[in-house]
Amino acid sequence: MHIPEYSYPLYRPPSEAKSLIFQITEGCSYNKCTFCGMYVDKKFRIKPFEEFKYEVDGIPEYTKKHIKRIFLADGDAVIYPSEGLLKILDYLQEKFPNLESIRSYAGPQALLEKSFYDWRAIFSRKLDMLYFGLESGNNEVLKIMNKGMDADEVKEKIKGLQKIGFDFSVMVILGAGGVKYTSNHAVDSARWISEVNPKYLSLLTLFLRRGKNYFQYIDTPRFRHLIDEAAEFIENIRGEGIIFRSNHVSNLFSLKGTLDRDKDRLLEYLSNVRSHCAGKGVLESYPDFYQENI
Repeated sequence: MHIPEYSYPLYRPPSEAKSLIFQITEGCSYNKCTFCGMYVDKKFRIKPFEEFKYEVDGIPEYTKKHIKRIFLADGDAVIYPSEGLLKILDYLQEKFPNLESIRSYAGPQALLEKSFYDWRAIFSRKLDMLYFGLESGNNEVLKIMNKGMDADEVKEKIKGLQKIGFDFSVMVILGAGGVKYTSNHAVDSARWISEVNPKYLSLLTLFLRRGKNYFQYIDTPRFRHLIDEAAEFIENIRGEGIIFRSNHVSNLFSLKGTLDRDKDRLLEYLSNVRSHCAGKGVLESYPDFYQENI
Protein backbone atom coordinates (compact mmCIF):
# COMPACT_ATOMS: atom_id res chain seq x y z
CA MET A 1 0.00 0.00 0.00
CA HIS A 2 1.16 3.56 -0.70
CA ILE A 3 -0.52 6.94 -0.77
CA PRO A 4 -0.14 9.47 -3.60
CA GLU A 5 3.37 10.89 -3.60
CA TYR A 6 2.95 14.63 -3.11
CA SER A 7 5.52 17.32 -3.76
CA TYR A 8 5.18 20.39 -1.57
CA PRO A 9 3.84 22.99 -1.23
CA LEU A 10 0.48 21.42 -2.00
CA TYR A 11 -2.62 23.63 -2.14
CA ARG A 12 -6.31 22.84 -2.38
CA PRO A 13 -9.51 24.85 -1.85
CA PRO A 14 -10.98 24.64 1.67
CA SER A 15 -14.06 22.93 0.24
CA GLU A 16 -11.91 20.03 -0.99
CA ALA A 17 -10.78 19.01 2.50
CA LYS A 18 -12.44 15.60 2.20
CA SER A 19 -11.42 14.94 -1.40
CA LEU A 20 -8.70 12.52 -2.42
CA ILE A 21 -5.96 14.54 -4.14
CA PHE A 22 -3.92 13.42 -7.12
CA GLN A 23 -1.12 15.74 -8.17
CA ILE A 24 -1.14 15.20 -11.94
CA THR A 25 0.90 18.37 -12.44
CA GLU A 26 3.37 20.03 -10.10
CA GLY A 27 3.61 23.78 -9.72
CA CYS A 28 1.97 26.31 -12.03
CA SER A 29 2.33 26.27 -15.81
CA TYR A 30 2.19 30.09 -15.95
CA ASN A 31 3.80 31.16 -12.66
CA LYS A 32 4.27 34.82 -13.69
CA CYS A 33 1.65 36.61 -11.57
CA THR A 34 3.29 39.44 -9.65
CA PHE A 35 1.06 38.98 -6.58
CA CYS A 36 1.45 35.22 -6.15
CA GLY A 37 4.27 33.28 -4.52
CA MET A 38 2.57 29.92 -4.18
CA TYR A 39 4.81 28.08 -6.61
CA VAL A 40 7.79 30.42 -7.09
CA ASP A 41 10.25 27.77 -5.88
CA LYS A 42 8.58 24.85 -7.62
CA LYS A 43 9.39 23.90 -11.19
CA PHE A 44 6.37 23.05 -13.32
CA ARG A 45 6.07 19.41 -14.29
CA ILE A 46 3.43 17.26 -15.98
CA LYS A 47 3.35 13.90 -14.24
CA PRO A 48 3.54 10.97 -16.67
CA PHE A 49 0.50 8.70 -16.78
CA GLU A 50 2.41 5.66 -15.51
CA GLU A 51 3.50 7.60 -12.44
CA PHE A 52 -0.10 8.64 -11.77
CA LYS A 53 -1.31 5.06 -12.39
CA TYR A 54 1.19 3.72 -9.85
CA GLU A 55 -0.28 6.01 -7.21
CA VAL A 56 -3.85 4.99 -8.01
CA ASP A 57 -3.00 1.29 -8.01
CA GLY A 58 -1.42 1.53 -4.59
CA ILE A 59 -4.67 2.56 -2.90
CA PRO A 60 -6.48 -0.40 -1.27
CA GLU A 61 -9.62 -1.61 -3.02
CA TYR A 62 -11.77 -1.13 0.09
CA THR A 63 -10.64 2.52 0.22
CA LYS A 64 -11.38 3.08 -3.46
CA LYS A 65 -14.98 2.02 -2.90
CA HIS A 66 -15.49 4.87 -0.42
CA ILE A 67 -14.03 7.68 -2.55
CA LYS A 68 -16.72 9.97 -3.94
CA ARG A 69 -14.74 13.07 -4.82
CA ILE A 70 -11.28 13.66 -6.27
CA PHE A 71 -9.33 16.90 -6.61
CA LEU A 72 -6.62 17.22 -9.26
CA ALA A 73 -3.62 19.39 -8.34
CA ASP A 74 -1.44 21.51 -8.67
CA GLY A 75 -2.15 25.09 -9.70
CA ASP A 76 -4.03 24.44 -12.93
CA ALA A 77 -4.05 20.70 -13.47
CA VAL A 78 -6.36 20.94 -16.49
CA ILE A 79 -3.46 22.41 -18.48
CA TYR A 80 -2.53 18.72 -18.83
CA PRO A 81 -2.63 17.82 -22.57
CA SER A 82 -6.19 16.80 -23.41
CA GLU A 83 -5.45 13.29 -24.62
CA GLY A 84 -3.52 12.48 -21.46
CA LEU A 85 -6.09 14.19 -19.22
CA LEU A 86 -8.91 12.11 -20.72
CA LYS A 87 -6.84 8.97 -20.13
CA ILE A 88 -6.42 9.98 -16.48
CA LEU A 89 -10.13 10.69 -16.05
CA ASP A 90 -11.06 7.36 -17.63
CA TYR A 91 -8.73 5.53 -15.27
CA LEU A 92 -10.17 7.29 -12.23
CA GLN A 93 -13.68 6.21 -13.21
CA GLU A 94 -12.49 2.66 -13.79
CA LYS A 95 -10.77 2.38 -10.41
CA PHE A 96 -13.17 4.35 -8.18
CA PRO A 97 -16.60 2.74 -8.68
CA ASN A 98 -18.53 5.25 -6.54
CA LEU A 99 -16.84 8.39 -7.81
CA GLU A 100 -19.31 11.26 -8.14
CA SER A 101 -17.22 14.34 -8.99
CA ILE A 102 -13.72 15.39 -10.04
CA ARG A 103 -12.56 18.98 -9.55
CA SER A 104 -9.53 21.12 -10.30
CA TYR A 105 -8.05 24.59 -10.31
CA ALA A 106 -8.12 26.10 -13.81
CA GLY A 107 -5.93 28.95 -15.05
CA PRO A 108 -7.01 31.23 -17.89
CA GLN A 109 -4.47 29.70 -20.25
CA ALA A 110 -5.97 26.22 -19.88
CA LEU A 111 -9.51 27.54 -20.17
CA LEU A 112 -8.77 29.39 -23.40
CA GLU A 113 -6.39 26.92 -25.05
CA LYS A 114 -8.64 23.88 -24.88
CA SER A 115 -11.43 23.70 -27.44
CA PHE A 116 -15.09 23.26 -26.55
CA TYR A 117 -14.80 19.80 -28.12
CA ASP A 118 -12.12 18.91 -25.55
CA TRP A 119 -14.08 20.45 -22.69
CA ARG A 120 -17.20 18.43 -23.58
CA ALA A 121 -15.14 15.25 -23.49
CA ILE A 122 -13.65 16.27 -20.13
CA PHE A 123 -17.06 17.08 -18.65
CA SER A 124 -18.46 13.72 -19.78
CA ARG A 125 -15.86 12.05 -17.55
CA LYS A 126 -17.11 13.61 -14.28
CA LEU A 127 -14.73 16.56 -14.11
CA ASP A 128 -17.60 18.95 -13.47
CA MET A 129 -16.32 21.88 -11.38
CA LEU A 130 -13.42 24.28 -11.87
CA TYR A 131 -11.89 26.73 -9.38
CA PHE A 132 -10.91 29.89 -11.24
CA GLY A 133 -8.91 32.82 -9.90
CA LEU A 134 -10.38 35.83 -11.65
CA GLU A 135 -8.64 38.11 -9.13
CA SER A 136 -10.16 41.19 -10.82
CA GLY A 137 -12.65 42.02 -13.54
CA ASN A 138 -10.68 45.19 -14.34
CA ASN A 139 -8.05 44.80 -17.05
CA GLU A 140 -5.79 47.54 -15.66
CA VAL A 141 -5.56 45.65 -12.36
CA LEU A 142 -4.95 42.40 -14.24
CA LYS A 143 -2.02 44.07 -16.04
CA ILE A 144 -0.49 45.07 -12.70
CA MET A 145 -0.97 41.49 -11.54
CA ASN A 146 0.55 40.19 -14.81
CA LYS A 147 -2.30 37.70 -14.89
CA GLY A 148 -1.86 37.07 -18.61
CA MET A 149 -5.50 37.35 -19.58
CA ASP A 150 -8.26 39.68 -20.71
CA ALA A 151 -11.25 39.61 -18.35
CA ASP A 152 -13.84 39.77 -21.12
CA GLU A 153 -12.22 37.08 -23.26
CA VAL A 154 -12.08 34.55 -20.44
CA LYS A 155 -15.60 35.55 -19.35
CA GLU A 156 -17.05 34.48 -22.69
CA LYS A 157 -15.18 31.16 -22.57
CA ILE A 158 -16.47 30.44 -19.08
CA LYS A 159 -20.03 31.23 -20.11
CA GLY A 160 -19.60 28.70 -22.90
CA LEU A 161 -18.31 26.10 -20.45
CA GLN A 162 -21.28 26.73 -18.18
CA LYS A 163 -23.55 25.84 -21.10
CA ILE A 164 -21.77 22.49 -21.31
CA GLY A 165 -22.57 21.98 -17.62
CA PHE A 166 -19.46 23.03 -15.71
CA ASP A 167 -19.88 24.69 -12.32
CA PHE A 168 -17.39 27.40 -11.37
CA SER A 169 -16.02 28.64 -8.09
CA VAL A 170 -14.55 32.09 -8.77
CA MET A 171 -12.05 33.95 -6.58
CA VAL A 172 -11.67 37.74 -6.42
CA ILE A 173 -8.84 39.44 -4.49
CA LEU A 174 -9.76 42.38 -2.29
CA GLY A 175 -7.20 45.20 -2.47
CA ALA A 176 -5.62 43.93 -5.69
CA GLY A 177 -5.69 47.36 -7.35
CA GLY A 178 -4.48 49.28 -4.33
CA VAL A 179 -5.96 52.68 -3.49
CA LYS A 180 -5.91 54.06 -7.04
CA TYR A 181 -8.05 51.34 -8.62
CA THR A 182 -10.18 50.36 -5.64
CA SER A 183 -13.52 51.51 -7.09
CA ASN A 184 -12.82 50.33 -10.65
CA HIS A 185 -11.67 46.98 -9.32
CA ALA A 186 -14.80 46.57 -7.17
CA VAL A 187 -17.32 47.66 -9.81
CA ASP A 188 -15.76 45.83 -12.77
CA SER A 189 -15.32 42.65 -10.75
CA ALA A 190 -18.95 42.83 -9.62
CA ARG A 191 -20.09 43.33 -13.21
CA TRP A 192 -18.06 40.32 -14.35
CA ILE A 193 -19.51 38.16 -11.57
CA SER A 194 -23.05 39.35 -12.34
CA GLU A 195 -22.72 38.31 -16.00
CA VAL A 196 -21.15 34.93 -15.29
CA ASN A 197 -23.23 34.16 -12.19
CA PRO A 198 -20.92 31.39 -10.91
CA LYS A 199 -22.22 28.79 -8.48
CA TYR A 200 -19.63 29.82 -5.88
CA LEU A 201 -17.79 33.08 -5.20
CA SER A 202 -14.90 33.64 -2.79
CA LEU A 203 -13.49 37.00 -1.77
CA LEU A 204 -9.87 36.80 -0.65
CA THR A 205 -7.65 39.66 0.52
CA LEU A 206 -4.34 40.58 -1.11
CA PHE A 207 -1.88 38.55 0.88
CA LEU A 208 1.74 38.43 -0.22
CA ARG A 209 3.82 35.29 0.15
CA ARG A 210 7.57 34.71 0.12
CA GLY A 211 8.79 38.28 -0.19
CA LYS A 212 6.78 39.23 -3.25
CA ASN A 213 7.15 42.98 -3.77
CA TYR A 214 3.72 43.67 -5.24
CA PHE A 215 3.36 46.91 -3.28
CA GLN A 216 5.92 48.60 -5.52
CA TYR A 217 3.16 48.65 -8.17
CA ILE A 218 0.25 49.92 -6.05
CA ASP A 219 -0.63 52.32 -3.24
CA THR A 220 -1.03 50.01 -0.27
CA PRO A 221 -4.67 49.76 0.92
CA ARG A 222 -5.59 50.45 4.53
CA PHE A 223 -8.41 48.94 6.55
CA ARG A 224 -10.78 51.65 5.29
CA HIS A 225 -10.09 50.88 1.66
CA LEU A 226 -10.52 47.13 2.11
CA ILE A 227 -13.83 47.48 3.96
CA ASP A 228 -15.24 50.01 1.51
CA GLU A 229 -14.07 48.00 -1.48
CA ALA A 230 -15.78 44.87 -0.18
CA ALA A 231 -19.00 46.82 0.31
CA GLU A 232 -18.86 48.35 -3.17
CA PHE A 233 -18.18 44.96 -4.69
CA ILE A 234 -21.14 43.29 -2.95
CA GLU A 235 -23.43 46.26 -3.59
CA ASN A 236 -22.87 46.03 -7.35
CA ILE A 237 -23.39 42.28 -7.79
CA ARG A 238 -26.63 41.50 -9.57
CA GLY A 239 -26.32 37.72 -9.70
CA GLU A 240 -28.78 35.23 -8.27
CA GLY A 241 -28.17 32.22 -6.06
CA ILE A 242 -24.39 32.72 -5.84
CA ILE A 243 -23.00 30.98 -2.75
CA PHE A 244 -20.62 33.59 -1.35
CA ARG A 245 -17.82 33.18 1.18
CA SER A 246 -15.09 35.41 2.58
CA ASN A 247 -13.48 33.09 5.11
CA HIS A 248 -9.97 32.57 3.73
CA VAL A 249 -7.01 32.90 6.12
CA SER A 250 -6.16 36.21 4.40
CA ASN A 251 -9.51 37.84 5.16
CA LEU A 252 -9.85 40.52 7.83
CA PHE A 253 -13.56 39.79 8.28
CA SER A 254 -15.67 36.73 7.60
CA LEU A 255 -18.67 36.97 5.27
CA LYS A 256 -21.11 34.22 4.41
CA GLY A 257 -24.33 34.28 2.43
CA THR A 258 -26.11 33.89 -0.87
CA LEU A 259 -26.13 36.70 -3.39
CA ASP A 260 -28.34 38.52 -4.19
CA ARG A 261 -30.60 37.36 -1.33
CA ASP A 262 -28.30 38.25 1.59
CA LYS A 263 -26.84 41.47 0.18
CA ASP A 264 -28.44 43.83 2.72
CA ARG A 265 -27.33 41.71 5.67
CA LEU A 266 -23.75 41.53 4.39
CA LEU A 267 -23.59 45.28 3.77
CA GLU A 268 -24.95 45.97 7.25
CA TYR A 269 -22.26 43.73 8.70
CA LEU A 270 -19.54 45.61 6.81
CA SER A 271 -20.98 48.91 8.02
CA ASN A 272 -20.70 47.62 11.58
CA VAL A 273 -17.12 46.50 10.95
CA ARG A 274 -16.30 49.97 9.66
CA SER A 275 -17.86 51.61 12.71
CA HIS A 276 -15.98 49.27 15.02
CA CYS A 277 -12.65 50.03 13.32
CA ALA A 278 -13.40 53.76 13.46
CA GLY A 279 -14.08 53.46 17.17
CA LYS A 280 -10.76 51.69 17.64
CA GLY A 281 -8.98 54.32 15.55
CA VAL A 282 -7.60 51.80 13.04
CA LEU A 283 -9.38 52.74 9.81
CA GLU A 284 -6.22 54.37 8.48
CA SER A 285 -3.99 51.54 9.70
CA TYR A 286 -2.51 48.78 7.56
CA PRO A 287 -3.26 45.10 8.18
CA ASP A 288 -0.50 43.46 10.19
CA PHE A 289 0.56 41.22 7.31
CA TYR A 290 1.30 44.31 5.16
CA GLN A 291 3.67 45.94 7.61
CA GLU A 292 6.85 44.28 6.35
CA ASN A 293 6.07 45.32 2.78
CA ILE A 294 5.37 49.06 3.20
